Amino acid sequence: MALTMPENQPLPQISINDCSPVPVFNCHIALRKDATTGQMTARVANFEGIEATGTSERDILRSLAKQFKDAVQKLHDADQKIPLVDTPKIHPGESERFLPIHL
Repeated sequence: MALTMPENQPLPQISINDCSPVPVFNCHIALRKDATTGQMTARVANFEGIEATGTSERDILRSLAKQFKDAVQKLHDADQKIPLVDTPKIHPGESERFLPIHL
């Protein structure tokens, strides 16, 4: 059974006051693997000072995501500006990963 609405009535809309938007931030990661040792290092390219090392990409990404979320959440809760870099630099030999982080 199809739901029909009269043609002269506007569609119902949800206002911004009817929902609780969850902030989402892009975590741009630069990852590098040392060919001789297998050791991986990674950094958040769009937020200075967040880094991780290890042998598993999954563990490194988990660590970076947690550090990023904690740092952004703290600034967001304090109504401070979040210092995200608009055009992060990726160096030769680094590969990129992108993680959406929901607060």
